[in-house]
This record gives sequence, C-alpha cells and structure tokens, in this order.
Amino acid sequence: MLSAVYGPAQIRDSRPPRKGSGGAGDSITGNTTVATLSTIWKTDPDLTNNCSEQTIERYSDSLENHILPALGEYMLMEVTVSRVDRFLRNLALSTPGLAKTTRTALNGMFKLAVRHDAIRSNPVRDVRLPANRKQSVQALTVDEVATLREGLRKWQDGTDYRGPRRGSELLDVVDMMLGTGLRISEVLALRWDDVDLGEHPTVTVSAKLVYLKKKGLFRQTHTKTSSGFRILTLPTFAVEVLLRRSVEVIPTETNAIFPSGAGTWKWPNNYRRTLRDALNAIEGQRGFSPHVFRKSVATLIDAEATLEAAAAVLGHSGTAVRSKHYVAKASAAPDMSSILNQFGQNQNEKDG
Repeated sequence: MLSAVYGPAQIRDSRPPRKGSGGAGDSITGNTTVATLSTIWKTDPDLTNNCSEQTIERYSDSLENHILPALGEYMLMEVTVSRVDRFLRNLALSTPGLAKTTRTALNGMFKLAVRHDAIRSNPVRDVRLPANRKQSVQALTVDEVATLREGLRKWQDGTDYRGPRRGSELLDVVDMMLGTGLRISEVLALRWDDVDLGEHPTVTVSAKLVYLKKKGLFRQTHTKTSSGFRILTLPTFAVEVLLRRSVEVIPTETNAIFPSGAGTWKWPNNYRRTLRDALNAIEGQRGFSPHVFRKSVATLIDAEATLEAAAAVLGHSGTAVRSKHYVAKASAAPDMSSILNQFGQNQNEKDG
C-alpha cells in the first residue's frame, strides 16, 4: 500500500510497474498510466501552443522530479481526488510555489484524459492547496528610496574591499527599475534600439531575458500578454542614466544597454547576487527583494494618479482574458514620468 502521506522523497508504491496503453500515439484509456499520459500531454497543442518554452520547461521539471516519482506508475482509474490531494498538500508544506506549478501541470494532464473519455472527471479539479498567509505589500517611500540609492552609491564607489572596481551598472539598473517599474530580466534585455532619447524620451518594452536548459540565456522577444508590450515615458533621472551609458558603454553585438563584461547578455541571477550583497552591506537595507522596486513604482503611481495607470506602466492587463494573437503594436502607457521622478531626487535636493 502507498503511504497515507507522501514524504519529501515522494514514496513510490512497492508494486511492480504496470504498463499502460503503450506509446504516445495510442489512445488514452483508464488503464493508461500517469507516466504515459504525461508523455502524450507534452505534445498536446493546448500546451505547446499556449505556453512559453520557459513554462513548459518548469512543467517538465515538475513531472520528472515530483509527479512521476509519486504517481507515474498508477493507472488513471486509480488516481483519486484524495490521492492527488495528499500528494499536493505534502508538497505545499515545503515548497508552496512548486506545489502550485505541479497542480497546474497535473490539471492539464487530466483535462486531456477527460477529453479522451478515459476518466469521467478530473481528480485535480477539486483539490485546493493551503492558502498562503497574505503579507502586506512591501514598498518604499520616496525618502526611503533616496536613502537606499545613496547607500548603493557609496557601496558602488567604496574602496574598503579587495577585487576589481565595482561598475556603475548596479545603481543604473536600480534607477531604470525605479523609473519604469520593469523587472530585472526586462531591464537587462533592453537594447539601444528600444530607446528614444528625443524631445520626449521613451523606452519600448518588448522582451525579457530567459534561461532554458537547451538554449542557455537568450532574449525572449515577446511579452506574456499584449499589455506587456508597451511604451514608457522616462523620468529625468532614468534619461540621465541612458545618456551617460550611451557615451561610456562599449558597443556590443547584442546592442544591450547593460551588457556583461564579455559583451553578452548579463545574467539576471548574477545581478541579483550583486544587488543582494550590496543591500546586505548597507545598514537597514538587509532582506529587501529586488521586486520591492516594482512594488514601489506601483504604490507611488496609485497614490498620486490611479491604479489603472499603475497597471498600465507595469504591463498588467485590465482583464483576465488573454489575447488570442500577439498584437504587434506597442501600447503607450500614460506619462507617469513626473511622478516617478521623485525617486531620482537626492536627500539634499529635497532638503534644499
């Protein structure tokens, strides 16, 4: 008998493996195993046409490391709501985010089985993961941003350490996040072709940096939704960053605004590590997540303009319906540059 509660190692049934309906080309029946169903599901157009490569890779990792070790040998007719519930709830105890991804993958698999009349109902549909305790939104005030930027500037220019000189990109990327609400992966994907530094400086957001096992790090040239493909008006302090870098940065093949030392795309995780080291070294700044900058942008715009304007700047869709086709025209977000320019003020500017 399978243990009543799945342990971290996802205990397998001691019975010998059962063979399901055969290869991926065969029909799905109640005797098909979960392992065989997973193989068929990974080629299903509902998955391959509607999910990004990055999402599919996450599902594949969840299948290999969690779903198949725990459930792979069961026939579909044996997979009950209670069995799935125990599996997912145990997983959620240690890694809530992973449990959510795993549930989504399982739900897609069993939807496919229902469509093939292999089972009457989807056993994943009625499983509810434990609710996460809601935390208050962590956002910085204008004064807190000024203090943080000054601390980062001093750390960046510091001399009390051994090693190569710290570059200016640490604070420059933070300033771009504060001036646009972009994620780190979106800022590091920006090219000079995306910037217009004319009379009304703007940046077009059309990509992010993504890592896949088969491809490595690359620039994914589309956003999750059509609302993510947008044009943002830049505040003065962000424009100053770009103007200075346009003179200082050596052109690279990628045309990246923030290239790596080798002239390639800069790894987001490497930047996060450097930012975390800097924040940990600054008094009172330990424990901040880089996402705090995005939240701070949204909070400030919401307070001084509207929630709709904040959503437009961050690239959030106003509806839950995703566009069926990619819209090849960027939508212009409302000009919030004068509001966001408050983040670029130094302490002495405000006190003067």
